[in-house]
Formats: sequence, C-alpha cells, structure tokens
Amino acid sequence: MTLLDILVSVSLICIAIGFWRIRANAEIARTVAQQYCKKHELIFVSIHRHKIHLLGQHSGEIDYMMSFTTAPDVAYEGVITIKKQRLIRIDIPVFREPD
Repeated sequence: MTLLDILVSVSLICIAIGFWRIRANAEIARTVAQQYCKKHELIFVSIHRHKIHLLGQHSGEIDYMMSFTTAPDVAYEGVITIKKQRLIRIDIPVFREPD
C-alpha cells in the first residue's frame, strides 16, 4: 500500500463522514421545521440547505431555508440554523396569522 493509496482512502472516509453529518443535520432541520409549523398552525411546504458557514464567528453552522404558508396565495421563507446537530436559531419573517 502506497502513501497515495492511504491518502485517497482517508480522503474518501472524510468525505463520507462529512456527507453523513450534513444529512443528519438536514433531518434535524426538517423535523424542527415541521414541529414549528404545527405549533404555530402553519402549512409546511419545503426545506433546503441554503448555506454552510466554514469560517468566522458562525463556522460550522448550516442554514436551511424553510418555506411555509398561511394561505394558498401567500408563501414565506424562514431560516433554520443548525450546528453540531443542535438547533441554534429560527429566523421567521412577520407573517399573516392563519384564519
């Protein structure tokens, strides 16, 4: 086994672990979004990864954009921030109360 083989193997393992962690955070974000919508009587539409913070004060945080609605003709987007599989914050815009 050469040094190149070892480096390739370690790189593939690191990529797999990173993917696994991002997927775990995505599952947590989806659960949090659905619970938030249920609690506030909103209609959950979708969630997707928006940004991964690699450097600076917020390094390691992943932002997910949550789409929700209160009525069929109005849609809103909020941000759910997850770090190390824990909820950091939910930033939701002001929205019209459901009827």
